[in-house]
Amino acid sequence: MIKSFLLSVLIAGSSAIALNAQAPVNPEAGNHISRIDSLTQALLGNIPSHSPVGHDETRYRNGKEFEALMSQIGSTIPFQYHRMVEQHIRYFMGYGEGYFNQIHERMKLYFPIFEEILDKNGLPTELKYISVIESNLNPSAVSWCGATGLWQFMPYTGKLMGMRIGYPCDDRKSIVESTQKACEYFANSQSIFNNWLMSIASYNCGPGNVQKAIRRSGGKTNFWEVLPFLPKETQNYVPKFIAVAYVLNFTEKGKNALHNDQSIVLAPTKIDSTMHLGKINEYLGTHHNLVGLNQELLNQNTDMAHGSVILMPYNASMDFIDRFDSAAAFAKYNHHVVPTNYRAPYAYPKSVPRGVQVAGSTGVTAPKTSSGKIVVVVKRGQTLSAIARTHGVTVTQIKTWNHLRSNSIQVGQRLVIQKNRR
Repeated sequence: MIKSFLLSVLIAGSSAIALNAQAPVNPEAGNHISRIDSLTQALLGNIPSHSPVGHDETRYRNGKEFEALMSQIGSTIPFQYHRMVEQHIRYFMGYGEGYFNQIHERMKLYFPIFEEILDKNGLPTELKYISVIESNLNPSAVSWCGATGLWQFMPYTGKLMGMRIGYPCDDRKSIVESTQKACEYFANSQSIFNNWLMSIASYNCGPGNVQKAIRRSGGKTNFWEVLPFLPKETQNYVPKFIAVAYVLNFTEKGKNALHNDQSIVLAPTKIDSTMHLGKINEYLGTHHNLVGLNQELLNQNTDMAHGSVILMPYNASMDFIDRFDSAAAFAKYNHHVVPTNYRAPYAYPKSVPRGVQVAGSTGVTAPKTSSGKIVVVVKRGQTLSAIARTHGVTVTQIKTWNHLRSNSIQVGQRLVIQKNRR
């Protein structure tokens, strides 16, 4: 909680300073931002990025001892013992030193951000371990089925939640934005189930599959009694989550003096939207790896950055703000050319393409525009085939226009339908 509070102070302070970053700095004034904030940097940098609960490796002898041990974490998530948890602990402990060194190096970078955002959303910070089993804390991770980023959002789910997915920006690769959307997903699932293990399972297979498993179990409310009715992959998902939390808190694998002693503090920094990320990195020094910290900007043009804010290491951020004018001049990006292979992504929820009318809640289709497009809002009981018949088009056409992979649609979903001009 102390680390979370200090990070919030840093973020608020950095943002406030950055808003005035375009004002020239007088070197003779003796009040350089980097000098003013040196104490803040030293204070935050000395906070451990990860503090295992158990200082000495403790081996439990039975389920009760395991649960007593895990209760020391102090989480509202019930870290319960199960034979499958034991299996995954043994499996996870089998990974070599190289793997755990990499995990700890990434924890040093991402865990402070995860904890800050989870805490702001009123969620257990232990949910950060979900990202370990999802992506091994790799923002570039892409699964065989297209799930991407630290939290492995599928394209459809990401778009449904309002994420920008498609060139030149993929929010699934954003450290901050993807974590915020993961929090929204967890909060929604918890509002449905009021059971953290069920909610965590739903992150893997969706709330619908969890609800189906509950019905098939005869309405059980105990997660472990519902577990056999879940999809096979999900049956292992929650035990794996509990196993990772145990290993990283109560075993030698959870300790790494090289990376645990200090956090890498990342500061949200206001930039000019005409700057090029690669050029900013070049100006400040390529060892800062700004491109790697802001991978959502696929073309490195910062005009797609949320609120014209990017993540920088603390030192780089202070240096950048201190020398903003010269940095802006050096990093100016004047090539706003859309590639010929660019295809705009599907319109996200709550946004409507320009020149397109939305069908009203009465079910009456909006009139065609000069673009020949309309947007239909899906009503309860409607199917894709019924909508296609109503508008004289085919199901295949609707799926193509809206980048749908299946015939499944949801109430409130907006579907673009293209009509021939008259």
